[in-house]
Amino acid sequence: MKKVDMTVPKALKFARHDFLNDLQIVLMQIDLGNVSKAKTAILKTTEKLRQDSMLESLGLPETEKWIQTFEWMFTSFHKTLVCGIKTGVREVDDHVLVAYLEDIFQDIEKVLDPMSEYEACFDIKADENDWLITITVTGALPEKKTGTILKEKFIVEETSSHNLWTFTIRGQ
Repeated sequence: MKKVDMTVPKALKFARHDFLNDLQIVLMQIDLGNVSKAKTAILKTTEKLRQDSMLESLGLPETEKWIQTFEWMFTSFHKTLVCGIKTGVREVDDHVLVAYLEDIFQDIEKVLDPMSEYEACFDIKADENDWLITITVTGALPEKKTGTILKEKFIVEETSSHNLWTFTIRGQ
């Protein structure tokens, strides 16, 4: 995949597009007389926006930007995000963490089946002292060499099983 420079105007364009798609789904459900499905679509969109907003408390702005723009950069994936974050001081080079994440997903994209669907679920937890990002990738995936990787100021544990890769990145 070609690397795209994510400028603010491009990010806003993508965000508007996604939001308009969500509104179209609500409108379609209303037009079909499915009020409960329209309400569910509204609640789903507002929860997604709430989770995106909570990500800011992580205190890693480059990582936040990378996760926020993930689906726009890696279009093969549908992203879900779950955050449980308390503000704290993070002892990690944010740029090194983003470079690692970028490398992982560029490598993953090389082995994807274009006819399959993939999901990347980001589960982010942090308290005042420690942080943890668990990324679970599901879809038609080959087996992957796994193990523990020590990086500067963070640890990565990779596991793989049939159609499921999990990356747990932790630090202080």
